[in-house]
Amino acid sequence: MYKVLLVDDENLVLKSLAAGVDWKKSGFYVAGKANNATQALELIQELQPHVVFTDIRMPGLSGLELIKQIKELDKHIQIIVISGYAEFAYVQKSLNYGVLGYCLKPFDDHEIHTLLQTAAGNLDEIKHKREGKLLELLDDPAAAWAQSAFHDILADAGITSDKVYLLVSVGKGRLTFLAETHYAGINLGYARSVYWVQASNRDALSAALPSPLPDGILGIGILQADRNVEGMMQLIEQCTVRAWDFFIHNRRDLYWEESQTKDDTAALLIRKLERAVVKSEFALAGALLDEMCLPSNKQCLSIYHTLRIYNIVYFHSASHTSEDDYIFSKEQLYHLFPSFDQMMDSLKESLNDGPLPISASRAAEGETEHANLKEIIKYMHENYRNHISIQSISRIFYLHPNYLSQLFKREIKVTFTEYLTNVRLKEAKNLLRTTNLPIGEVAETIGFRDYFYFTRIFKKNTQQTPKQYRMLSIGGGEE
Repeated sequence: MYKVLLVDDENLVLKSLAAGVDWKKSGFYVAGKANNATQALELIQELQPHVVFTDIRMPGLSGLELIKQIKELDKHIQIIVISGYAEFAYVQKSLNYGVLGYCLKPFDDHEIHTLLQTAAGNLDEIKHKREGKLLELLDDPAAAWAQSAFHDILADAGITSDKVYLLVSVGKGRLTFLAETHYAGINLGYARSVYWVQASNRDALSAALPSPLPDGILGIGILQADRNVEGMMQLIEQCTVRAWDFFIHNRRDLYWEESQTKDDTAALLIRKLERAVVKSEFALAGALLDEMCLPSNKQCLSIYHTLRIYNIVYFHSASHTSEDDYIFSKEQLYHLFPSFDQMMDSLKESLNDGPLPISASRAAEGETEHANLKEIIKYMHENYRNHISIQSISRIFYLHPNYLSQLFKREIKVTFTEYLTNVRLKEAKNLLRTTNLPIGEVAETIGFRDYFYFTRIFKKNTQQTPKQYRMLSIGGGEE
């Protein structure tokens, strides 16, 4: 919600305005009140409001001078003048100072609500531009202007301390913080957001977060960081790994990054598992999976360890594998299994079942193969915006993943992943040429869950960043 500061030398006016408007309905709340311009300036520095309602004529420093100084402090603050009919000449002059509008006493609720809607629209646009700039900085932290621009963005959000807390949330939705918390945040994809938060210590940060966590937020990774844009993506990745601990421990919680010596227990267990699987020692492999589920060993595992475990065990019996068959993303694993424990149970069943041969009869079905593939391709074109994978498609069409992978290579001469990527990128180019959607929204619209993964794939396939492609495509069609 956006913060409002009310300024008037009459307490009755302040009480009337505070109580007579449904601020919450418009997405605002009254953060403070001031009886004069000097007090208002102090509160603006302390509270950093988004909107200021101010009287135009007050004793001491005038409302006009206050407006001028507010704009010098922060040009983005939305200012609404409150006045009586007698001061209308002053109101007209204030419009030259960049105020949003004015409302006359006695107040009209509809008039104020309309002004608040306009203010919210302006603030949302400023927020989107700021988020877009942050994404650019993280994408190109070595640029000469990156560090100073990063500092400016944090300062605009009220973050001035040398150390900040970095938070990454996994899941749908955004975090909310206590009203007085200074923070900046951006979406990094469909189900990941990052926040820079100013807090004196861990307890203060924890107190600033809602409890319980909002529905849709699965986990949060936290660490303390310098206000340095270089190396920030590596820290964000560390936080992301911590946030995904919810999958392993099956609880929604805050996961702090600790400074401790790296524990090699997980790596050792995974090496043993790989050797057992390669040698077809499935009883030993099952025992190792049980060992990994012990609380002391489970604590050593990260989401990337779980990906490795899944890929080692799931494909132990496949006659043919390709890069399409492997799971590379955390989201894909969570799409298949709601928790680490259920994944491990499934893998142990797979070991007990023995090899899963690829059907030789299907390879000789000829026309049936083509018919299946047409239906699969139709499904992909209709659902590419959603989370789909070779495993999910295989389940829907009752095919083995390895068989489906071979079908794509044999009939279309590309892998499943390449085909899906091409479908998504074609639509991405169309959206970049024909709409003004932010690049992050383009990525989400076409089914990419992470902004930076989308930009890497786009550049790899087009030799241009999405921003470069959009700029070069203005006024022209696709090559």
